Amino acid sequence: MSPHRPARPDRRTLLLAAICLTLAACAGGPPEPKPWVETATRELGLALASFEVQGRRVNVTRSAHAPAATPVVVYLPGLGQGSDAGQRWATAWAQAGYTVLAVQPLEADAAAWRSELSRTGEFRELGLLHYGDALRADRLAALRRLLPAMQAAQPALDWRRAALAGYDTGAQTALDSRGDAGWQAVLAISPPAMQAPAHGAPTLVITSEVDQDPLGLLRSPGERRQAFDTLAPGSGWLLMLGAVSHAALAGTLAPEGWHGQDQHRGPAGMGGGLGGGMGGGRGEGHARGPAGGGARGPRSGSATEAAQSDLGSGLSLSTTFLAAQLGGQPLPAGTQLLPR
Repeated sequence: MSPHRPARPDRRTLLLAAICLTLAACAGGPPEPKPWVETATRELGLALASFEVQGRRVNVTRSAHAPAATPVVVYLPGLGQGSDAGQRWATAWAQAGYTVLAVQPLEADAAAWRSELSRTGEFRELGLLHYGDALRADRLAALRRLLPAMQAAQPALDWRRAALAGYDTGAQTALDSRGDAGWQAVLAISPPAMQAPAHGAPTLVITSEVDQDPLGLLRSPGERRQAFDTLAPGSGWLLMLGAVSHAALAGTLAPEGWHGQDQHRGPAGMGGGLGGGMGGGRGEGHARGPAGGGARGPRSGSATEAAQSDLGSGLSLSTTFLAAQLGGQPLPAGTQLLPR
């Protein structure tokens, strides 16, 4: 008896199998997002580095082609974030010709979403603690201790042209510091309702019409402009964006990294001043925060087209402001920046 031979598949069966394989491949979705470091260095022309001073990590973002003696932007992240947050802002400023040094002055702020108050859902109490007088003073004192160490670690930078920028709790400290010597400009992104020193470095306050407070300390987004209203006439500007949420104003992508749809938005992050750029990246502080946002917030990659466009406008105008204050370039006529 001859051994049994399996029937040969006919042409129709082979064609169906090929179609099924093709559909299975298509169902796999888009490719995995690229790591932030790869995108920053290979596609955005950035050089990334970090160093440690006084137990705090400082992240450095600069153009790979920039000279050593660039002007400086010191960036202070928000509540629950580490020094690797805010990549959209850092990228726009770095591609505009500045070296960005990002540092979270207090470990308590970096670990906010891992605290007992966060674990028990006491987010309002958490906000009152971190924006309150004691930690506000500690954060300002920590920054003042860190600055000389950062200057000593990066002596080649042009510290005579230096700006201080911050988001959220970082914006609170940036505003508190505007009267300190050494700053030629201050940028406060989504600050809390607060009184700021009336006199000091030229200051840009950036917020939006939908800049809600996920911790429940503010009644409306309009309260974030309170600091602007306390600045002396001629020393402050307000940039009111449209559809950018509090979380999106952080300028930090979700932990997965650089999302494909962000890479195909067009020039949403192009900056003015000495150059331009598009930001993205990976941030710390990924533990669960309050529903609806906070410094962690929803994925920036899922923001609407309107929000992307408005955030891009904020990135561009922030570099225009830096160019005016650190580079002596005039603010263009008809700008969205509202003077005090």
